[in-house]
Amino acid sequence: MQFSVDTFVPVADGVFVAAAQPAGVNIGVVAGPSGCLVVDTGSSPAQGAEIRLRAEELTGVPVVGAVVTHWHYDHLYGVAGFAGLPTWAHETVPAWLDRPEARQASAALGVEHGSLALPSDTFSLARVLDAGGRRVEVVHFGRGHTDGDVAVIVPDADVIFAGDLLESSGPPSFGEDCHLKEWPSAVDGILGLVTEHTVIVPGHGRPMDRLAGFTQRAEISGLYGQVEYLVGRGVKLTEAYEAGEWPFDEATVRAVLPLAYAQLAAEGKVPRPQLPLA
Repeated sequence: MQFSVDTFVPVADGVFVAAAQPAGVNIGVVAGPSGCLVVDTGSSPAQGAEIRLRAEELTGVPVVGAVVTHWHYDHLYGVAGFAGLPTWAHETVPAWLDRPEARQASAALGVEHGSLALPSDTFSLARVLDAGGRRVEVVHFGRGHTDGDVAVIVPDADVIFAGDLLESSGPPSFGEDCHLKEWPSAVDGILGLVTEHTVIVPGHGRPMDRLAGFTQRAEISGLYGQVEYLVGRGVKLTEAYEAGEWPFDEATVRAVLPLAYAQLAAEGKVPRPQLPLA
């Protein structure tokens, strides 16, 4: 497995982004007068340590902490590289590290699971952080891509790190741990802060503008709404793709349909035979 960090590039005054491999995750650095804050930590303790070093070389000030936008390996597994510093995540994140999904990700990466570290601090709704004399706000707008997504807001730069609630490198990542029905509402929390000048840094891919954020929110909502409509019409899972109109490519839709049907079934919404109209 190849672990590397691309060159950091500025997206606003004192705010930088670089993609870290193997997942192409966006790593953020917010620099204040006396310190800098890192957003997401990479896929291994060694990569986290590299990101910490690169952030300090880039800004000329020490890293004062790191924020993890959710529990997935490319965002969380570098936390150990920030030993001795405060690190923050949503309160749901620590429990994930003991679950089979997290151990499977470690094995696939070739990372010793016991070498991973948990964030030192957690919160339920919001925190205000000091990035070396610069205000940064971290907010959980609700469940979506996972149960613990947070957005990192840099008010004076009009920059928002959205984590994987938004992506521009391809369709959103609809994993087994996502919450399809609630996801658009979580994105609404971000979009409520967006102006025509806001830079949205997605979890993967190039920065997005206001229109791109609203478009992807509508696509996620449209996907769930279409499945809900089909279930209400009595359409079975095996017939759903051909029966629907979809905002994403065929591979993405076919992969997410079983999950969407299962989440609707958990609410008691299942396809039922329809009586003939005549």
